[in-house]
Amino acid sequence: MINQSLIKSFNKADIILIVILIVLICLSFFAITKKNQQTSYALCEIDGKVVKRILLSKSQRVDLKNGMELEIKNGRIRVSKSDCPQQICVKHGWLKYSSDIIVCVPNRCIIYTENKEEFDYISQ
Repeated sequence: MINQSLIKSFNKADIILIVILIVLICLSFFAITKKNQQTSYALCEIDGKVVKRILLSKSQRVDLKNGMELEIKNGRIRVSKSDCPQQICVKHGWLKYSSDIIVCVPNRCIIYTENKEEFDYISQ
């Protein structure tokens, strides 16, 4: 229960200030959630040419037709299969930050996210 003397001690300016703060908190929450819902893509370059632009919001598997297969899940991407000898691209795992990049030298392939204006954990 709210103490009645506490309620009586508020004047109109206090109530207006509380309402303004609540509205600002709600607006900032909606702005942050809307920014996080931006559609992001991954780009795959083979021999320096972009061959695929992949939507990261849709779970799927993509065959690059160069001996590599990509897996997209939960807005992230990784190389799930590759025919290169050392499998460094497969061992890299998921791209986590906007500055991450996967390079497979034997297949001459580079995979990176397109969002260049997004900050990663280190630059925040």
